[in-house]
Amino acid sequence: MKALAAALLIFVAACGQGNAIFNVDVLSFLSATDSVKRFSVPVGIGQADSNVARRFFLPPGFGKTAADSVSASATASIIDTAGSGSVQFDVFFARTQGALFTGTPYLSANSGAMVAGDSVRLLPPTTVSLADTVFQKDTVWVGVRARINKNIATTMAGRFRLNSLLVRIVVRGNIL
Repeated sequence: MKALAAALLIFVAACGQGNAIFNVDVLSFLSATDSVKRFSVPVGIGQADSNVARRFFLPPGFGKTAADSVSASATASIIDTAGSGSVQFDVFFARTQGALFTGTPYLSANSGAMVAGDSVRLLPPTTVSLADTVFQKDTVWVGVRARINKNIATTMAGRFRLNSLLVRIVVRGNIL
C-alpha cells in the first residue's frame, strides 16, 4: 500500500505544471442591451463611440499569482441601415474602470467602408498576452467599444451586435 501511495504521489507530482485554466464566456455575463447597440450619428459629427463597460469578479485567489497567459477571441456584426462610413470594434481589459479604453485594445477589427444595406461580420484575430498583470486581481474591467467614423455631412445609423467574447486565462501555481 505504501508503494502504491508513493507511486501515485510521484505520478501526480510529475503530471503537468500545475496550471489552472479558466475559460470564460464574457458575453454570457452581459445583458441583451449590452450586446446589441443601435447607433445613429447625425450630420455635423464625424466620429462617435458606443461603449459598454462591466466589472467582473474572478475566482478568489487571482490576486495571489500572475496569469501565465491570457487569450481572447470575439466576433461581432454590424448592419448599416442609413448613410455610409466604417465601424472600429475594440475590446479592452483593465484593472480599474478609469484605465478602460485608454490603452491598446486586446482585440480590434474594422468594418471597412460600408453603405446603407451592408452587413459586415467582424472577426478580430485571437490575441495572446503573456504574464498579463491585468488579471492579477480578483476583479477585472471589460470594455467593448464600437467607434463609428463617417463623413461629417451625412448621417449614419445601424446596429452593432457582439456575437461572442471568450477569454482563456492560464494561471501557474496555487490560487487557493
